[in-house]
Amino acid sequence: MNPRSLAEHRAEVTEGLSPLPSLDVLVADAAGATLVEAVVASHALPATDVSTCNGYAVQSADVADAGADHPVSLTVSHDVSFDARAPRRHIRGAAARISSGAPIPIGADAVIPVADTDGGVARVEVWSAVPAGENVRPAAEEAAAGAVMIEKGERLDARRIALAAALGKPRLTVSPVPRVVVISVGSELEEPGAGRPGSRVSESNAYMLSALVREAGANAYRVGVVPDDRAGLRATIEDQLVRADVVLTTGGLSDARNDTVAAVLRDMGDVHVGEVGLWPGKRHGFGLVSSGDGERPIPVIALPGSPVAALVAFEAYVRPALRVMSGRAEVERRTIHARAISSWSSPAGEVQPVPVTIETTGSGQHFATLVGKPGQMSLASIVASDALAWVDADVEEVRRGDSLRCTLWGE
Repeated sequence: MNPRSLAEHRAEVTEGLSPLPSLDVLVADAAGATLVEAVVASHALPATDVSTCNGYAVQSADVADAGADHPVSLTVSHDVSFDARAPRRHIRGAAARISSGAPIPIGADAVIPVADTDGGVARVEVWSAVPAGENVRPAAEEAAAGAVMIEKGERLDARRIALAAALGKPRLTVSPVPRVVVISVGSELEEPGAGRPGSRVSESNAYMLSALVREAGANAYRVGVVPDDRAGLRATIEDQLVRADVVLTTGGLSDARNDTVAAVLRDMGDVHVGEVGLWPGKRHGFGLVSSGDGERPIPVIALPGSPVAALVAFEAYVRPALRVMSGRAEVERRTIHARAISSWSSPAGEVQPVPVTIETTGSGQHFATLVGKPGQMSLASIVASDALAWVDADVEEVRRGDSLRCTLWGE
């Protein structure tokens, strides 16, 4: 059977990871989720002119002659209250005691800091002049009524949560953060530092994939190493379905007698395991398994066991699908086109990502330099790279000067 193309496999995975139903949540519970409805300012922010310091609201003309050697004495008319429905009108020739963030009385145009006064209660001596607008934050400086302040499709981080709360939004409509269970399969695997006897392999895939899942904007739940045992693997997957929106496995996909993932997943649901035109790592799996409640089948993505192949597969089709599932507007990492500075051969019929470093000229042109050998990619070479350069399946020879599509790490 001919391998399916990467484009076909990516399309199937993306369709299977359809966006989760939107939820109306408290703003405190919205962190990490993706906004489904834009946040619009229902009123100006701030609603009125407000003070930026503790002091006295005045008309600047009343203190124009104030100085350390000749202070101006003003009657304190009132203490500005945060509870007032609207600012009081300012009395000419007087001062109003005011706290930072409080509304400026109507007619006042500046605030004298406490440090520039004697701090009086009934009367206050002012020791310096202030220009109009000093220590005053104008109404609507941050937001005008009706303005879109947070766009649909944006992830709600701490800054956006703070802005939504400042706008008086108690609840937000969001696409919830997908929950991804990550399972690494293989009897040869051990936890890092375990030091068990024999030729064991230190497990790294689930740690890597969990971090990639979080970077993509989803929640990751890493399960400990699961040996190549059909009954044990099935029981582990069934136990995890209750908290999973997606199950992500790595390893156990070959036709070897001890590899169990393909057989277990096929027994649990409609799952296809086969070759995909992506190098490295040919065998991949995807499908739906029963959650046990009879209502929602859970998508399962099975990745190769090689750490490099698992990482490449995640970048090629898992990450973008998770971003779509999360409702994110930006699906891909930041992409640039760079000129290859060397030539190499690429496997026919397979998409080949290669790690590269990027150099940018003063004129904005990008150039890509291979890290290591293109047919011998390693985690170390990926760590040393700035990006992955993607060579299309119909390209068998990359030539010096060819334009390469490069996805940048950390973008």
